[in-house]
Amino acid sequence: MKVLFVAGDVRRIGGIEKFNRDFLSALAHAGTDIILVERREGQLWAKVSFAARFIWRFFVDRPDFVFCAHLNFSPVCAFLKALRGTPYTLALYGIEVLDVKNCLKRRGISDARMIITISEYTKKLILRQFPEVEDHMFMLPSAVDGDAFFMKEKSQVLLDRFKLAERPIILSLARLSTLEHKGQDRVLKALPRVLEKVPDAIYLIVGSGQDERVSAILAEHPELMKSVVMAGAAADRERVDYYNLGDVFVLPSKFEGFGIVFIESLACGVPVVASDGYGCREGLLGGELGLLVQPDDVDSIADAIVTILARKTPCKLFDREYLRKRTLEVYGIRAWNERVEALLELLGASKPTTGKTAA
Repeated sequence: MKVLFVAGDVRRIGGIEKFNRDFLSALAHAGTDIILVERREGQLWAKVSFAARFIWRFFVDRPDFVFCAHLNFSPVCAFLKALRGTPYTLALYGIEVLDVKNCLKRRGISDARMIITISEYTKKLILRQFPEVEDHMFMLPSAVDGDAFFMKEKSQVLLDRFKLAERPIILSLARLSTLEHKGQDRVLKALPRVLEKVPDAIYLIVGSGQDERVSAILAEHPELMKSVVMAGAAADRERVDYYNLGDVFVLPSKFEGFGIVFIESLACGVPVVASDGYGCREGLLGGELGLLVQPDDVDSIADAIVTILARKTPCKLFDREYLRKRTLEVYGIRAWNERVEALLELLGASKPTTGKTAA
């Protein structure tokens, strides 16, 4: 089977980019012949270049299928299907399908041979607007590589860099964005209550970008700065070290399709606090792998953090070996590859050809 895989820049850091890298790896593992076309960063010229390369590769390579990795690219896929009859799959993640009004994107969803989605939450968002696609949806939750994310001692380099030694560490690792709802601001609002019970705790915020809500809280409550570290972006090679710094990982996000950071943290054996809803609840297997809180209830967030730091949760929620083992059983690369192979069988590609990748 020859597939044309169209995606954003898969080298970037982010949950969607990670999903697509894993998808490409699984397709190659299954022996699929892959032609990759990426949408690089930039404005008009980057868009024109991407569209030209997409259409050129489509007509030159004549793929059996197009794998479309983002809603924004689906109108072109729908056009090419109408022109040549080439079927396509479409991956949908969450926030981009909260309310799809653009008629071309709606056509892109309706005409897809298979809708690939990462959680029941996202599936419900889609079916609420496109009930006609229910019979051709495929669930493919995100994966975590147990060889890249694993348990280790706390990094002395990072402990020294941020002066964290001997302090209980509350960790959030996610981009900061005023336009999103990751929840670092709500953890900050909960922090005074946490400090009443655990006065030496420190909140380590790791991630690129800026959230005006976070800046406003810290400006209004400068006394919190002695208990907060803004670490900035984490290099790929440091992510496993940052996860292992945490005594508890907290991200009470909203509108999250899944949340790759949760399972990366769990693969490192670090307890998790996440929102009781959206794709987060599913990612934590309904609470089996972590504590679930209402994202707008700062008292609930504080109580969950203190409960884990005090080890008053059920033993399995701070049993590092259990958290890692169970996470890899469900979300490890082996399970991921098996799901992708099942998808290929559904698409009629149970005997794919030898694989290659073209940029």
